[in-house]
Amino acid sequence: MSHEQTGYEFGELPIDPIEPGTSVFVAGPALSPAEDLARSMVAHGTSSGEGALFISTNMTCKTLLQSCERSDPGVDATRMGIIDCSGQDIGNAQLDAEVKYVSTQSDLTGIGMKFSALYESLYPAVRDGRVRTGLISLSSLSMYVDMRALFQFVQTLSGRIDSADGLGVFAIDPTTHDTKTVNTLSQAADGRIEVREPEEGDDEGELRVRGLPNQPNGWQSFTLA
Repeated sequence: MSHEQTGYEFGELPIDPIEPGTSVFVAGPALSPAEDLARSMVAHGTSSGEGALFISTNMTCKTLLQSCERSDPGVDATRMGIIDCSGQDIGNAQLDAEVKYVSTQSDLTGIGMKFSALYESLYPAVRDGRVRTGLISLSSLSMYVDMRALFQFVQTLSGRIDSADGLGVFAIDPTTHDTKTVNTLSQAADGRIEVREPEEGDDEGELRVRGLPNQPNGWQSFTLA
């Protein structure tokens, strides 16, 4: 990892800057705000000139973009790329983000090729080549490919992100997998952000960061815009 660049920042979220070249899992059950948090972590940087590249397995590009804009009204879609793997036809939607389509989630080779093309397109066009990648979600992909192929895919993504001093954010629902599977997949990332529903109050959720240096200890409340 490079130590020359400053860390990736997350606005009002209780997550301290994360070093360039880092990949993290954002883990939470389906009813938690884990996926919303992952999308926000990736899209947030566009307001300050960074790029955002999404691999969307369970939302169309249009729905994903709308979700990002709800969480962060300052999102700049012109600095976003989206690989839409949802398989849903949205017609001729006119979006500011650059969109590429993969017809099925099982086509990891196709997703990887589109990822490389979008990353190469975004890298020179954003501030200091800083690109945040969001894969949402691993759990959705796991229904279409075997675990060995999925692990290799995530490991390859992490390696590319590391070499480019990017940031990787991979959403996963740990309740849909056994512990061994989650632990195996987690080996492809540097740390994990666990998400749960708040125990009380008006906060959207609670999170805690595991495996990354210089982060707050314990569960922290957070709210998305």
